[in-house]
Amino acid sequence: MTDERNTLEEEFFDIDGAEQLSRRGFNKFLTLGGLAAAVGAAGTLTDGCSKTYPTIVIGHAGDIPVGGWKIFSYPADVNPCILLRPEENTYLAYSRICTHTSCPVFYRPEQSLIVCQCHGGVYSVADGSVLAGPPPRPLPKITLERRGDDLVATGVVKD
Repeated sequence: MTDERNTLEEEFFDIDGAEQLSRRGFNKFLTLGGLAAAVGAAGTLTDGCSKTYPTIVIGHAGDIPVGGWKIFSYPADVNPCILLRPEENTYLAYSRICTHTSCPVFYRPEQSLIVCQCHGGVYSVADGSVLAGPPPRPLPKITLERRGDDLVATGVVKD
């Protein structure tokens, strides 16, 4: 039985033919692996910093009444957003996806709030910050520029 077991071990685990890795070689391997992981992580983190967004006309001044809102997509068709007009000369835009469970949010002009009906999330109209409920982060804000009568989306700010 012992001879049979030794034969199996030698067949599957070529102990005699295995290269011995020195302590220095092992440390070099760990160092290079750690550097490769750090470079990969740094590249992933900086992708969000260097992202460029398209410039898209999302509406026209006066098309939305004061207290009104409009749904649009930005920066791509799969990203629903909400354009608000809380005051005469104020236009604000946010992602329409709740940061809690990705339910759609709605504008409540009479309360000056953005709400998620799924779990009671409440956001500030002024800056998209969380006022109540379970959302862990504020709504991403769409940066807007007014160019004549055009309302132009130029980027996304995530806090």
